[in-house]
Amino acid sequence: MLKVAFTNQELSFLKKIGFNVNCNLNIDIADEIVDKLGYDDTGIAADIITKITTNKDW
Repeated sequence: MLKVAFTNQELSFLKKIGFNVNCNLNIDIADEIVDKLGYDDTGIAADIITKITTNKDW
């Protein structure tokens, strides 16, 4: 389980792309999110990828 400090804006973005999640992420879901966002290294997608992949439990 990853505890990620997502903002409301990030959670809303994730919901719009099909992930109805909260700040406690199953590692499999976190992996799916990173895969779906791919190499989108701009804006909110980049922030989400960074928060997940730099998490101490990743």
